Amino acid sequence: MDETKPKPDYSWNLLAFYALILFTIGEFILGISATSNIAALMILFGLGKAYFIVTRYMNIGRLFSDEEEHA
Repeated sequence: MDETKPKPDYSWNLLAFYALILFTIGEFILGISATSNIAALMILFGLGKAYFIVTRYMNIGRLFSDEEEHA
């Protein structure tokens, strides 16, 4: 019996990866400009990166799901 499993959709993970790249480049550019008024913007960049990491790569949604999946 050859059961074919559907391939997982990695498009959201790739989108998160590219977003992390853009956030990191933006942080670098802001960091080398070194003005004193960029602290809030740097925090926003950090929060954006943390959001993508927690939701896409740490699979935090599984923690609060009703289904218990054991693989």
